[in-house]
Amino acid sequence: MVLLRGSIRLVGQASHSTEMLLQALQWKFPFTGNERPDTIPLALLLTSASIGSKRRRSTRTLINSIRSQRTSVSPITSSSSISTNEEVGRFVADQQLTLRNICEGHVPDHILRRIEELGYHMPTEIQRQALPVLFSGQDCILHAQTGSGKTLAYLLQIFSVINIQRSAVQALIVVPTRELGMQVAKVARILAAKSDQPVEENKSCTIMALLDGGTLRRQKSWLKADPPTIIVATLGSLCQMLEKQMIKLESMRVLVIDEVDFMFNSSQVSSLRKLLISYTSINNRQTVFASASIPQHRRFLYDCIQQKWTKGNVVHIHANPIQPMPPRLHHRFLICSRNERHSVLLSLLKSDAPQSAIVFVNEQSEKSKKAGNDPETSVLLDVLKKSHLGGHEILLLEEKINFNSRAASFAELRQGGAYLLVATDIAGRGVDLPDTTHIYNFDLPKDAVHYLHRAGRTGRKPFSQTKCVVTTILTSQERFVLQRYENELMFQCEELFL
Repeated sequence: MVLLRGSIRLVGQASHSTEMLLQALQWKFPFTGNERPDTIPLALLLTSASIGSKRRRSTRTLINSIRSQRTSVSPITSSSSISTNEEVGRFVADQQLTLRNICEGHVPDHILRRIEELGYHMPTEIQRQALPVLFSGQDCILHAQTGSGKTLAYLLQIFSVINIQRSAVQALIVVPTRELGMQVAKVARILAAKSDQPVEENKSCTIMALLDGGTLRRQKSWLKADPPTIIVATLGSLCQMLEKQMIKLESMRVLVIDEVDFMFNSSQVSSLRKLLISYTSINNRQTVFASASIPQHRRFLYDCIQQKWTKGNVVHIHANPIQPMPPRLHHRFLICSRNERHSVLLSLLKSDAPQSAIVFVNEQSEKSKKAGNDPETSVLLDVLKKSHLGGHEILLLEEKINFNSRAASFAELRQGGAYLLVATDIAGRGVDLPDTTHIYNFDLPKDAVHYLHRAGRTGRKPFSQTKCVVTTILTSQERFVLQRYENELMFQCEELFL
């Protein structure tokens, strides 16, 4: 099988009708053509692993197969080719697997009934790919967008291995913030509650939220009296309890580190390393890392094994719904101090001489508003107008501009002529100006999704081959953030020097 960006190309005995069917289904893969794939959908594993068989193998058979093969550090791949319409039919049918189909025989039935009561019937892409691997007992790195279902995936694995009759900590979920910990603990408690019982009355599986700002005295009493089955903890509070030997992890079956990229870049990284290496052993636990963004994920995978944070057969599953950037978008960045940004932007505009461009500025912070500072949009607009950029109509697009003024501005811009639009993210939503060829990020977008939305304001003219440019102005301290966006959105950014 030859894997290409955005599709599956079939080789060997694959018929033309088979190829057309799969193209029509628009299977997407989160990697570019010149990279080794990180993962492929579970359905492709189910099908390709059973080529030539008379019936589709069950999820249980697949899990046993994964155990027997002891998948190496190499990401999940398949070298088989889909060669018949019957196999394509199985390939499509596997996409209809429900969460119950995948989890049955592993997760207690009352948990499955609970998720169905909550409206979760079909797995998300990360759940479809990850759950068979998790149920096989292998260490796993879950790499997918926020809101893609990573939390439910690792919670289902936890519920599949814990023994509620045993009074010991059997699963530990480490989170970077109190707010995230409260969310995860709430979801775990909802799932653990029996269908005919309120959440508060559930006694079958105890879940402790050991979070910064909590009442340590009460938590100590709880830990002494009856250790919880599952602990959701922030690293600071957890390490306090571990140092005082209030928590024993000898019986721990699953260790989850959520938002792992943030954790390894925090000031508590030494405590995290100690937890992974000293307090517990990789041989006695299943380790699950989860994150929406893992910069340099191949390097991270290597470090996981070399530093013994995970076992050597750890599997990296990358289910990224965001498609690669269009190839005619050229991405650049320029590093300068914050005081130099105005002069740098003017230099860029003069050297690029764009016919039409949008300059994106972040929303004014509440702190800046309280201090009585002018919005950066207004300051930048004045700078641009005073610079006498020849022939450009310079306009400001803010959320507070009323609908009629906004509509009139767009109608005027669409009539043609050079324009330079200063906009915020909120105001820029839905902007459709096909002649825009340049985007300038005066402020670094706050996340990869905002970068994608900003970049999407250019390259919108149908059938045009004009090269469009996205330029980000940032400080040296912000460079690593842009690298995260490059990893997440699968594009490369070239450094620019003036």
